[in-house]
Amino acid sequence: MAAAYRVDSKSQPPYAYFRTDGTFDFALPEKGELQGVQAAGPAGMPLTQIPIDKKNNRYSIAFAFRPGDNSVRYSYDLPYPNNAAALKVPAVYPGRVVFVAPPGLQVSGDGLASAGQEQGMNLYLRQDVPTGAVVAVNVSGTASGHVNAGPEGGAQGQDAQDAGTGPESGGATIQAVPGRLDAMKWPLLGGFVLVFGLFGYLLSRKTVVAVNGGEAATQVAAGAIPGKGKKPKTQPATTTVSQATPTAGQTPSNGAASLSDVDAAIGTSLDALKEGLFRLELRHQAGTITEEEYARERAKAEKVLRDLVRG
Repeated sequence: MAAAYRVDSKSQPPYAYFRTDGTFDFALPEKGELQGVQAAGPAGMPLTQIPIDKKNNRYSIAFAFRPGDNSVRYSYDLPYPNNAAALKVPAVYPGRVVFVAPPGLQVSGDGLASAGQEQGMNLYLRQDVPTGAVVAVNVSGTASGHVNAGPEGGAQGQDAQDAGTGPESGGATIQAVPGRLDAMKWPLLGGFVLVFGLFGYLLSRKTVVAVNGGEAATQVAAGAIPGKGKKPKTQPATTTVSQATPTAGQTPSNGAASLSDVDAAIGTSLDALKEGLFRLELRHQAGTITEEEYARERAKAEKVLRDLVRG
């Protein structure tokens, strides 16, 4: 069994109505066992409430009713032996009582009139129920289909209209709604594949040069990255050979020392030449020098090497 209420708060000026000892009271029929209570504000989000037991099947909830439409819904179990029951529903608030029953159940009572159907459910209405009155209702039969229980009862308070009480009909059709991105799934996937493919192609064309040596690596890196530094100027290796010319008063030992100086100078020139050729090759591999400049600088280096070999 279930009961539902709609409470319309029209306070002026607008304010939330709340009491710690209970802002909404309700009562269950005799032998009814409360199962749960939910309340919702104008936003429509139902929140489970902890009922306050006030004895003799009377309960209350401490819910803040904000300005606008609020609702309260509770459910309870009730014995239904031999598919028949006589209910005595207490009316806590004045107003009207609406009973909602599925097809297959027979509902009757004093002052209760049929109010047609809504969404496949039969409606029974009693107007102008005073506060504290007990609405007697007789229910019999079995609900058809997958409906679980019989009638629902609910009283309407002042400035509030009962939303109907009773179990919901079964057999609802559930339709799966596709996700919002299903239509764009394949275009997005194709775009990602294209972007990653372009990145892979650009990375495959990038030239990486391994360089040994701190100074040479610094110069090649500066020349290999456009716009990161000035283009280094190629300076041909030059050879300076000191000729030892004996002067008056020099001893033969001075001549021997001069030959050592010449050998040292030649060795230094060869080292400089090798270093220049190494840098030239690195620049050529890195692509920071044109073929014409490379050929010209290499020819100069070869000429210097021939001059050193000839002595």
